[in-house]
Amino acid sequence: MLRICLAALLISAAAHAGERTIEAVRSAPDASLADASPPATAMPAATPAGASRGAMPYDGRKDDSSRLFHVGAMVGLVSLPRPLDAELYLRAGNYFFVGFSYSDFPAFVADPLLSAAGAKSGSTTARLDQFNAFDADVRVFPFAGAFFLGSSFGRQSFKAAVTESTVLGPQTGTIDLTTIYATPRLGYLWTLGPGIVLGLDVGVQLKLSKDQHVTMPAGSSQSMQDNAQSLVDFAGSIPLPSFHFRLGWQY
Repeated sequence: MLRICLAALLISAAAHAGERTIEAVRSAPDASLADASPPATAMPAATPAGASRGAMPYDGRKDDSSRLFHVGAMVGLVSLPRPLDAELYLRAGNYFFVGFSYSDFPAFVADPLLSAAGAKSGSTTARLDQFNAFDADVRVFPFAGAFFLGSSFGRQSFKAAVTESTVLGPQTGTIDLTTIYATPRLGYLWTLGPGIVLGLDVGVQLKLSKDQHVTMPAGSSQSMQDNAQSLVDFAGSIPLPSFHFRLGWQY
């Protein structure tokens, strides 16, 4: 009986040993495969968001010099032949400029002008009723800078009255004159800061055509007729100096 029990124990131990050997053999390929697997690749460190943006800076503001068209307005600080002056313009790139302007000579400051024109002498006085003009202005900037050459083409309206004192009372003659003219000019248009412009130009106003209506009273003296003719010559015949010193703003 004892022998049978010992034999059973030996057989059981041998069976357990065989099972362990089989399990070791089965697990060996898995281990070799695990050892043969490639090493894990290290993940690159995340780049901070601020660093990537710093490498490619971006400025959302557009430089004014890169704009193809600029629009602006200027007013005259000193202007001839009409002291009140304003202009709207469009500038294309760095080379071309077109503008439209209005100028006026107020009647309440016309006495020096009428005296200079020779319309007031002796018993004859003169009154300015209208002296204004509309212009279309063209300029070329040959060096893409501040210097320009150009010309304006305009229509000028001039109305005045000449009155002479006589023994029968005052008698008045009227002048109504419309002139089409060209004003070749040269000058500078500087950009001083964000949107600020300063312009300076000189030229001469030349008559191209005129339409005049002069009405004189019957029996008017030669002096009165001469004074009226002086106004006609001044406004529509002789060249007039052109000068503009302007301050403005453009976008």
